[in-house]
Amino acid sequence: MALQGSLLFTALFVSILNPSSAQDTYFMSINPDERANSHASTNSQRGTDGALELESHDLIVDLPKHRDGHEDRDLDFVDAPLTPEAHTAMLTYLARARRTRDEPDFPEGLTCDICEFLVGKIRSLVAAEHTLEELLAGISEACAFTDLVNRGICRMIVHEYQDQIIYIFNHLVLSPGEVCGLILGDGCATPYFPGHMWSVKLPATPKPPPKTPKIPKPHAPKLRVLQLTDIHLDPQYEPGTKAACRDPLCCRDSSQNEDILELFTKSDPLTSKIAGKYGDYGSCDCPIATAENLFKHLRSIQDQYDYILFTGDIPPHDVWNQTQADQKASIRVLDRLFRKYLPDKPLFQAVGNHESAPCNSFPPPGIPNHNSSWLFDTLADVWGRWLPRAQLHTVAKCGSYSHSPYPGFRIISVNNNYCNTLNFWLVLNATDPCGTLQWLISELQSAEDKDEKVHLVLHIPPGVSNCMKAWSWNFYRIVNRYENTIVNQFYGHQHRDYFQIFLDDTHFKRATGVGFAAPSVTPYSSTNPTFRIYTIDGNYTDSSWAVLDFTTFYLNITEANHSGRLNWQPEYSARKDLNMKSLYAADWKDLIDRMETDDVLFQRFFRYYQALHTDGPCSGECKSDLLCQLREGRSYDPKLCPEKLH
Repeated sequence: MALQGSLLFTALFVSILNPSSAQDTYFMSINPDERANSHASTNSQRGTDGALELESHDLIVDLPKHRDGHEDRDLDFVDAPLTPEAHTAMLTYLARARRTRDEPDFPEGLTCDICEFLVGKIRSLVAAEHTLEELLAGISEACAFTDLVNRGICRMIVHEYQDQIIYIFNHLVLSPGEVCGLILGDGCATPYFPGHMWSVKLPATPKPPPKTPKIPKPHAPKLRVLQLTDIHLDPQYEPGTKAACRDPLCCRDSSQNEDILELFTKSDPLTSKIAGKYGDYGSCDCPIATAENLFKHLRSIQDQYDYILFTGDIPPHDVWNQTQADQKASIRVLDRLFRKYLPDKPLFQAVGNHESAPCNSFPPPGIPNHNSSWLFDTLADVWGRWLPRAQLHTVAKCGSYSHSPYPGFRIISVNNNYCNTLNFWLVLNATDPCGTLQWLISELQSAEDKDEKVHLVLHIPPGVSNCMKAWSWNFYRIVNRYENTIVNQFYGHQHRDYFQIFLDDTHFKRATGVGFAAPSVTPYSSTNPTFRIYTIDGNYTDSSWAVLDFTTFYLNITEANHSGRLNWQPEYSARKDLNMKSLYAADWKDLIDRMETDDVLFQRFFRYYQALHTDGPCSGECKSDLLCQLREGRSYDPKLCPEKLH
């Protein structure tokens, strides 16, 4: 999730304020239901109520009096040129950030001119002769100015990221336009620089002709695989606390603070929504009690699956208050649950963006005094129970590994946090960090040479907009080159239930691969907790190792909190409930085509997308965006979805 990225980027903008003016200047509200016309005039005037009014039909900004009693000041604090369009877009972005604080793809609301302005200003601040204390105080107050979170969280998140931001901007060689091109992709027209669209080297070995998937015989042996993802355990979850609050993470004792009580009346729904015993929708993570109940249930059905995939994200979403010790403790807690309840089930994992402290922080090798060795060493220790010793070196080095648990079959776990646009270290070096993709190619070539089939396990779906374009496009090339070898891919990260298809990268007509993004265990982002069991053709001579079907299971939180009983029940079966003959890549492409015209089928899929927790149908732009998301196996490629503007 992208909260801290939103905070830092908005903080960069308002860092143009000096510390004294930032301390008593803040937005209380921007109308969350309206959007600004990017071409609207931004000439301002005072209304009869003293609020600042923009001459736009779509956006009104209310600036109340300051707490010290002084009158509001105008938005004339910009000491460098900012176009009217950028000015209005900045306000729109703040409004959008307030109502979608948990949205993974926050950069889409951040226009290029604002991004370049922000990067330039923070670079100037770092270069200026301010003390570190003055600089950090200014950025903290700037964060508070955005009114996205309270002042205390702003101070803590700036403290969390201070070393990273200071180092990056002291060593940054890219221009603001180039930085924004990396973060926002082709939406920004940036000058060419060599690191923007780098390429990994594929072997000279010719690509074998594509093979038609082989349908297994009816009684052929099968394996079943449990996938869990994005559990986000919160040991501080407290029933009876605020389930809706202005903090990025609620359902804690700290959710009931004076700032919240000042801002909302008793009639406001934010003060009346109370956290249930077993979880709650919105900005609340998974209680330990719910996680323990899940593992007890998984133990009771352990004869229904042969091994486990966990695709990342263990700690809670309190990204402003996490240490390396906290993250290691979260990893150990989950490991104890697996050891206690499922000690004999092989477990293969991928590293999530939330495992690091600070969140999303995965420095490429070679940056002095900044590395991920503390995390990777912990993962190597925890994961080592089910991996050969030889693979623990690659885990400790880059957070990836390759392992063959059955003859003719290989699982490759790829640390693709090196493609995450919120991993700000990548603005220093985004060219195949840690050599991960080149290593992946060598593993796939070895598998091809041995006629092995491969499942790829990653945390971040490679087609989402917060996966850097160059990394995503290189990964797409790799999937196409090894389409006969890579049978399926498994993701997490988005907390939603969907898939992404890969097409031949010449004509974009033939499906060459599919990746399954499983829904989360945590209810954060307003979904029911889920897990999934795949049926796979496997573990016999010449088996395809392809996913034949899967069933997703869910917990209805509302019912659990009301009755006190936790009922993990089937949500849907892919083949039966999506009317699919099989689950090969071509079948998923066909499903997208059918959902274009069959709205009943699409609305059913949309309910599964949100784990049966949705307020209504998805139509118009909502539908077209979701169908595009299913087609986009690589980020920022208009050829995959021409109707979507990137």
